[in-house]
Formats: sequence, C-alpha cells, structure tokens
Amino acid sequence: MTQKVIEAEAAKYAAITTQINARQVAATLNLLLIEDCTVPFITRYRKEATGGLDEEQIRAISDAYEEYIEREKRRAYILETLEKMEVLTPELKKKVIEAQSLNQLEDLYAPYKSKKKTKGQLASEAGLLPLAEHILKGEISLEELQKKENDYLNPEKKFATWDDCLKGTQAILMERFAHDTEIKETLRKDYWKEASLVSTKRKDAEKVKDWEKFKDYFEFSQPIKDLTNPKAAHRFLAVRRGMTLKILKVDVSYPQESVVALIKSRHFSHGGKNEDFLIKTATKATTLAIHPSMDLEVKSELKKVSDEGAIDVFNVNLKNLLLQPYLGAKTVLALDPGVRTGCKTVVVDKTGKLLFDTVIYPHEPQNDIKGSQTVIERLIDHYNVEYLAIGNGTYGRETLHFIEEYIAQVKEDKVKATLVNESGASIYSASEIAKKEFPDKDATVRGAVSIARRFQDPLAELVKIDPKSIGVGQYQHDVNQSKLKKSLMGVVESCVNFVGVDLNTASAPLLSYVSGIGPSVAGNIVKKREEVGGFKKREELLKVSRFSQKIFEQSGGFLRIYNGEHPLDSTFIHPEQYPVLEKWTKEQKVSLKDLVEDREIIGRLERDTELKEKIGEFTHKDIVTALKAPSQDPRTEFKSTEFKKGIRKLTDLEPGNWYTGIVTNITQFGAFVDIGIKENGLVHVSEMADHFVSNALEVLKVGQEVKARVKELDVERGRISLSLKTGESIPKSKTSSSKGSKGKPRNGTKEDRKLKNNAFASLKNFKV
Repeated sequence: MTQKVIEAEAAKYAAITTQINARQVAATLNLLLIEDCTVPFITRYRKEATGGLDEEQIRAISDAYEEYIEREKRRAYILETLEKMEVLTPELKKKVIEAQSLNQLEDLYAPYKSKKKTKGQLASEAGLLPLAEHILKGEISLEELQKKENDYLNPEKKFATWDDCLKGTQAILMERFAHDTEIKETLRKDYWKEASLVSTKRKDAEKVKDWEKFKDYFEFSQPIKDLTNPKAAHRFLAVRRGMTLKILKVDVSYPQESVVALIKSRHFSHGGKNEDFLIKTATKATTLAIHPSMDLEVKSELKKVSDEGAIDVFNVNLKNLLLQPYLGAKTVLALDPGVRTGCKTVVVDKTGKLLFDTVIYPHEPQNDIKGSQTVIERLIDHYNVEYLAIGNGTYGRETLHFIEEYIAQVKEDKVKATLVNESGASIYSASEIAKKEFPDKDATVRGAVSIARRFQDPLAELVKIDPKSIGVGQYQHDVNQSKLKKSLMGVVESCVNFVGVDLNTASAPLLSYVSGIGPSVAGNIVKKREEVGGFKKREELLKVSRFSQKIFEQSGGFLRIYNGEHPLDSTFIHPEQYPVLEKWTKEQKVSLKDLVEDREIIGRLERDTELKEKIGEFTHKDIVTALKAPSQDPRTEFKSTEFKKGIRKLTDLEPGNWYTGIVTNITQFGAFVDIGIKENGLVHVSEMADHFVSNALEVLKVGQEVKARVKELDVERGRISLSLKTGESIPKSKTSSSKGSKGKPRNGTKEDRKLKNNAFASLKNFKV
C-alpha cells in the first residue's frame, strides 16, 4: 500500500474504533497532522470543524490512527524481512497481509525470527522431514519405520542413531505444533476465558526484605477474565511487583490436556499407529513452547490492561487535584512543620512573591510557645495576613493545634488556618526551577513557599512538580513509564488550557503548558515581560523571540491580560474573532468595553441569529459564555474545611462517630480520606454509598469534602476503616487491637478482611 492509502485506511480504522463520524474524524486528523494544531486548541477553537468533539474523543482518534500506522509499519517490516530471507511464499504473504492484529503478525513471523538455526530446522536439513510426515500420518508404525532407519541416518549432520532421528523428528513436529497460527489464535481466546493467574510464595522469599508485605498473595488465584476488570486490575500490579522482587512465583494456569487435545484435533485427529509418540510430542511442545509463550503473552496483556487502569485513575485524580478550588490573590503565611529543625515560616503576597521568611520552634525540645506565638501574630498584623497554610506532613496536626490554641486572630476567626497537602513540595524545593526562583534561599524555605503558593493556586504551583510525585497515583513506578508520562503531561496541558493563564503573572513552567508554547518560548515570554514591565495587549506577544504567528494562533485565546488596552484580551475569546466582534459593535453603535460589561448588549449579541450563522453555532455560544462569565477562571473558590476539634491521634477517634474529611487519593478499590490526624482512613468501594458502586471515581474525587463514619480502628497497624453509608447502624465499641477477640469475627467475612488487607497494603507498602 502507498502511504496515502495507509493514511486513508488509518482514518477509517480510527472512525470504526472510536465510533465517531468519519467526517469528524477526517477533520480532526487534518487539524492534528496537517495544520499541526494542539488538542486543547482544537477542542476549544475548532468546534465548527470537529462538530464539537471533546479532548477525550480527539485523543482517542489520534491514538487509534497511530495504532493503525504502527501496525502497518510492522507488517511492512515483516514482509520485507521475509522477502530478503527468501522464505516469502505466496501463501505466507497472503497470511501476513490478511493478519488483523500485531499478535497474529508476530505468530507468522515467529518461525523465522531466530538468527540461529533451530533443532527442527537442522533436522529438516538432515533429511528427516519425510520421517516426520510418516509418523504424523500414523499409517506406518515406529517399529516398521525403524527397519528402514538407513534411509534416515545422517552421521555428518549428527543424526547417527535411530534415537537421534526420533529426537530430530520430534523437534520438527514440536515446532510445527508451536507455530500453528490457528492453534495460537484459538488458545488466545480460550486462555482469556478459562485461564487463571496463580501466585505462590517462593522458597527463598524470606531472604528478601519486607517479604511479608505480599502474604495476601502467597496462595492467590483469580480467573484472568476477572483481572481485566478495572476494580481488580491493581491486583495484577501487586502480584507482578512481588514477582519482580523474587518473593512470588507467578504462573498462568490452563489445562495442559486441553492444549494437547487441540493439537491432536488439528494435526493427528485420526490417531494412527504412532499416537503415543505424537501425544508425548504434543505434550512436550505444550510444556516447552506453547504454554510459556501464552503465559508471557497473557502477562504482557494483563500488564497493559492494568497499566491503562492505573493510568486512567491517576489521570482523573490528577485532574481533580489540579482543578480543585483555589484561594486566589490573598496574602498567605505558610508553615512547613518540623520538630528539631523548627517550623519554616514564610509570608507571600497575593501574587506569590516571597515577603519574609524565618523559623519558629513551638514544639519539643525547644518548646518556645511564647516566642513562636509572638512571631506569628506580628507577621499577621504587619502583612495583613488573611490565611495560614500548614503543611500536612510530619507534625502538621500538632502545628495546627498550636495555631488554633495560641494565635488570637485564629480563635477570633479573623484569620483562617488550614492544612495543605504538601506532597511533592520537597521535590520542588530541590529542583532547578526552585533554585532559579530563590537562588539565595535554602530548600526548606523554598518548600514553605511552595505550600503557600499551592494554597493560593494549586494548578499554577503543582505544574512545577513531576506529576508522579504529587501523591495521587497507584503503582506509578510499576506502570509503563513513557505512557504514564505522556498521559499525565496531557492532563496537565488540558487543565492549564481549561483554566487559562494570566499572561502578566504566570511563571515560565505554567506558560510552557499553554497550547503551542513549550519551555523555550515560555522563558522568552517571561524575559520580554520583565523588559517591558508587563504586556498591555495580546498582539505584543508577536514581538517575543521565536513567538511565531502559528504559536499566536494556538495560544492566543488561552493567555489573558487584565486591565489591558483591548477589552477582549481578558476573556477566552480568540483574537481571530476580534474583527467580527469589532464590526458587530460598530454596527450596534456600542464599544467593545460595553460588550464586555453590559448584560443587555451581551443579550442582544446572543439573540443575533445572523451572527450565529456567520461564525458558527459552537463559536457563537462560546463567545456568549465568555462574555457572561463574571470570572474567566472556571474553578470554584476555596472553602475552608473544619476538621473535628480535639482529635490529634488515632486513639482519639471513636468507632461509630462521624468525622469531616478530605479525599486525598482514589484507587481502583477505594478512597483514602484525611480526617484530621496523621493516618489516612480507607473507604472501601463497598462502603462509599448506600447503593452499589462499581467505580469509586463515579462518586468521589480528590479534594472532595466528605462526612465519614469510623467503622473500625486497628491501632497496632495504624489502620482506620471508614464508611460513607448513612443507612447502616454501627454500635460503638472500644478501640480494638489487631489480635481480635473470641466469638464472631470483628472484621466481617474472610473475603471482607482480605479486601481490606489488600487495600491497606497498597497504601502503606506500595507507595501509593
């Protein structure tokens, strides 16, 4: 096929795979591949062309197209290689051309991959192929064939005895059975329907550090088909990690006799005089070649499925974290708690600029309560601080307690104090970005500044940190790293462009995620901004080094200028629509400023059917929406969460009581909730609602405030089981230890306990 034909077929494949109209797919691919547009730009500003496709649909089209192209590249390579090897018969060529999947292509190519000749190939070259055919037909017994052994012996090729000949013949037949593409395709389907994944403890497992963490998988078995369920996908990642650490032995279990029966039906169904020999050969082929191949393939496919599930959960969590409610332009005092080294204390102004930094020592061993109190109160008064942000790491709760107990303004509700998730702050503080921002400050001060800024604007600050370090993923170090990085970068890009950025305050890392810009141009924007003292209109971006007209097209609508020269520069309206709106306002005898501020004029534009027809329904609707928005930022504003007073440690909790909490992470089996103490509690998916929940992400999101009831405490292992159900009554009881008591199991059924243990293991042992 020519390149144009391949591309056309790829577009058809994308339309079929995504079930999106072919015209929309063609338009989308044209924008992506020919016009070199970004996904956020197409999503927001090319709706007329795509028919209003969203980002997910556009990315799905791109992925399906690339999948087809990659498959055809592999097909072309295999055909070319086989032709060079002079083994490409018309029949083989037909099979390669008709293969529908990469697995089928690899099955056809497998017999020719090895650079070294196989035992079967050596036997064939020694003249043993006729003997193999005789044995397979079964019309002549082995005893009778042995009488004619001189016809097959070939000492020069190392087949000097009859036994050598039988072994060579067996190698020929084993390879024939193993490379039968129809057998492989049938087994491929059967394994996914009937096989199980089995893990057991290795004999030398106890030599590995922390081997006990995997005890739930020492006698584990689950059908393969169940492991493809998103709710169970994490189990394979756990088992695989145990296998990688040489703690677990992991196998795909499938009846050997079923494989042998399939080989028999395909190659020697009528039995014959040599059936015993053929059964042994088929069994050997199954044990040494077919099953190991299927075992590897199933594990590889399970890895892909599990990776996709884990990455999808990570994507949703990251998106919710980046788009969580923001504080906005407020002066913030932030504390990064510490014990021996003290609490790093900083004040940043409403733009995030560092105003002051110091260290206080309210905890043991210094226990300087009075001095720390004086410093905080003076800083609040001097800088008109409105909010206190406290990192939620070690001694975070104790620091919040100190603030609530000793700082007068907090008790009088003049200043709000809240805990802020500090995951990744230490990563940022040691980064080149942080060193460039604060070259004369140490890492502890940079970390405290990061806590303050992420409270003001989570998105603007978190884009400076590797998404994997933010703490909302599951098994992020085990999944395909290139796919994870690409996917997470796509989420960050999507969020930044969904919110838009203030051109005159955004950092270079934030600007780099704006459609079409990138790190290099972002740095040039900041440099130019410092030179001119801020941009007055969007058009001035064209004076920035390497900022081309194409970049302006892709990024212009996402970059906002407040109080600039052009009224529309503060909106999501793209500059390419300015001439249309300028002409419309002139005809209406009003100004652009009036259009932005006057609801009656906006309503007039909304009702203008002639304008709608001219610019398109989608574009017209988006313009009206942008003009109506009181704030162009689509996020909600921050609302302080009040944790229950008087609880500082796990033993302060009472089973049966309700507590306010914040969802900190969501996995495929449940959600982890911060209820105001060091340990996060687990809400298993079965405890999320009074109705059945199949997917935790359907009912909860990271950053969401919830009311959770303590079901059970395990002090010894630091575990809290929570429930969000309202229709179930739980009697109060004393805090329990992990040893349990006589009588009925306090942890529910055996299956319930296993699910909880797996979940907690994922939190505490697998670096969620």
